[in-house]
Amino acid sequence: MKISARNEIRSQPRYQRIETVLLNAIAEGRLAQGTVLNEGPVADVFGTSRTPVRQALNELEAKGALTRFNGRGFIVPGKSNNSVKNVRKLKFSAEMLGLQTAADYESPRGGAEIIAEDFEREIVNAMPFGLYRINEMAAADHYKVSRTIVRELLQRLQDRGLVRKDRRSHWVVGPLTARDVAHYFSIRQKLEPLALSESAPRMAIQDIRRMFETTRKALESGNDIVSEMVDELERDIHWRLLQQTSNQHLLRMIEQSQIALVVNKVFSNSIGGRPFRQPLEEHAIILEFVVRGSYDAAAYALEEHLRLSADRTGKRLMALSVFPTPEFQSYLKPESRFTD
Repeated sequence: MKISARNEIRSQPRYQRIETVLLNAIAEGRLAQGTVLNEGPVADVFGTSRTPVRQALNELEAKGALTRFNGRGFIVPGKSNNSVKNVRKLKFSAEMLGLQTAADYESPRGGAEIIAEDFEREIVNAMPFGLYRINEMAAADHYKVSRTIVRELLQRLQDRGLVRKDRRSHWVVGPLTARDVAHYFSIRQKLEPLALSESAPRMAIQDIRRMFETTRKALESGNDIVSEMVDELERDIHWRLLQQTSNQHLLRMIEQSQIALVVNKVFSNSIGGRPFRQPLEEHAIILEFVVRGSYDAAAYALEEHLRLSADRTGKRLMALSVFPTPEFQSYLKPESRFTD
């Protein structure tokens, strides 16, 4: 790839950089007709989440550069009526795109990306402990970035339902109440089994078996389940297992209704993974049904798991209310401190 073209790619938003690289690879024949592309492998090569990859693939589909493939991904179409005789399920790699290293297609991490993880963690951890106002200027000073970058991150979190603006247009987070938890779970009990029923049959069996084996090994480890593992196992069931649904609106609603998961995350970070054994046993039941191809039973088991989780999460939220309130960064202030 020429330096000028590489620099042009680096100046684009992440999803556009991915789209440009893939489009160039298709035009140059590096991604031949019949090559199948799936979100996960593409995200791994680009070192990113699936969200920009999904947007890039959808854009390429809209332009006719890719077509849907059996509901399980995208395929580089043939020249005649978009038909392909020979399907090529190859291991996706940077070399297939004419790239040698991440530096060939990835821009240096911008200010927003550098602070995003820490910023989100602070916001999420505050949710169960009350109503907090987020001071843009204080956050910018803390991270030594511009207010524009902080505002960009807040807007991203707003899209996911994690923060909002109050009637005075101040950014606020929380409180996450028991009623909120109950409402979110009532939504999840309907939407997640629906997504699973469509997504699970489209997933590669090796991915399902990996999830099942990871869950089984976690259960065999006894009480040695660290909070990071709990988080990964939760994402297997409540996100990765649902990703192959073609209904992107459904996925967005599911993501926004999963705010209550922050209670479990904060609880796990506070006391470890020991209380999460029962949920993992329920995870194993769901995944075993999926491995067997019993998708209706898996959806029912997921609905029952969420019903039980709603009760557990409500109790954990009550437990957190008697925990000492953590010390948060200076840009987060309890709303009760404001008198204006």
